[in-house]
Amino acid sequence: MKSYCLLNRLIVVAATLAGLCFCDGSSGEQQNPDGQGTGGTTNPAGSGDTASGGTSQSDSGLGISGQPAAGENGSLSNDAGQSTSGRGGANPAADASADGESDRCGDGTIDPGEACDGVDLGDQTCESLGLGSGQLKCDPTCHLDQSECAGSASEDAEINDTENDGGDPPSISCPNESLMPGERSESFMHDGLQREFLIFIPSSYDNTKPFPLVLNFHGATSYSEQQRDFSDMNPTAEEKGFIVVYPQGIGNTWNAGVCCGEAASSRVDDVGFARAIVDYMRENTCIDFRRVYATGMSNGGRMSYRLGCEAADVFAAIAPVAGTKSFPDDQNSPGCQPSRPISLIDFMGTADSRIEVQPGQVAEWVRINGCTDAEPTETHRQGEHFCATYSQCEAETSVTYCVVENGGHCWPGSYPCSLGNTSRPEELSANELMWELFERSSL
Repeated sequence: MKSYCLLNRLIVVAATLAGLCFCDGSSGEQQNPDGQGTGGTTNPAGSGDTASGGTSQSDSGLGISGQPAAGENGSLSNDAGQSTSGRGGANPAADASADGESDRCGDGTIDPGEACDGVDLGDQTCESLGLGSGQLKCDPTCHLDQSECAGSASEDAEINDTENDGGDPPSISCPNESLMPGERSESFMHDGLQREFLIFIPSSYDNTKPFPLVLNFHGATSYSEQQRDFSDMNPTAEEKGFIVVYPQGIGNTWNAGVCCGEAASSRVDDVGFARAIVDYMRENTCIDFRRVYATGMSNGGRMSYRLGCEAADVFAAIAPVAGTKSFPDDQNSPGCQPSRPISLIDFMGTADSRIEVQPGQVAEWVRINGCTDAEPTETHRQGEHFCATYSQCEAETSVTYCVVENGGHCWPGSYPCSLGNTSRPEELSANELMWELFERSSL
């Protein structure tokens, strides 16, 4: 109860001061000195999500560790100077196809991971996508621009009000051929880099019913298969009936803004990569593109925050776990400006030595979503673990924060955790609680 009262007071105060200042969410993180968890395996939650400059960032932009966190090649290293990438995985140098032709957006040819290229729309039209009349275009990043279609995303609110009466939205169409249920690894070229991701499709999947899609991002120095195990999300996807994709970061990191590692220092287009994955899944599976969500651990949680800020036209809700927003809120950055209100559920542990609890970032999302609640309402409690929700928000969105008392750098409900204490599944399960939000959130 003490944690609830204290956090509630801090968040309400931060929300009151929202117009003046917000924490950029990057202070308080510390580098894991060896980059590894117990048992000699790569740390599944990341090494403290150090920023692109090689040091953890405080609110002032100054490093708090005083020690570089990245080697000369940008990959995270332990104190012995050894790389902790843990996975060969993606090859940043791979920028050409086997026949020597460049697989790049803008070459006029639709390459793997591209929905279109130039005037080549792959025989797709507004009508074939179920978006009525209008002109379908290809944007400069080789994603379909549906803004001039009669049923474009800009008109989603009207479409939902008039057409979505609980059944599948009529604008959703499925490919003639689809990936089958089970787990598989896929890859494509994006922005000159070979990008990889792991897909899990539940056994209940068929090619006639649109399924929700969740992107689940690993922490720094971790990788997609480890995130699958660390979050233990496949059983939830199997039970609830959604598809989950575990993307693989360059250098086992994500460019979430000012953090982290090789991805941030190289300015990898991970937002574009996430969009490309959604395009790929639309082309190869029957997904409900109005019900696409993002979550992730640590650096992956930061990445889900960035997608909420920059890709709210694609993602209906976000659920960062032990991660903070990583935008430098100054005159040189627009900060977080979602194109629409977007629901958030944030998971944090009070004893997380790598991520400091940040009431300010929750307060900022309260402002972003235009919530008018004077205080949040407690929506879950089991012992000292609890969730509290702002529900009186614009566009039927909400803002929830869940706190694991004495919790470490862990995925709540995935028990036990080698990086500190965490809640048991029956006490507070991140998978169950985020799915409750996802289930009622759509574009």
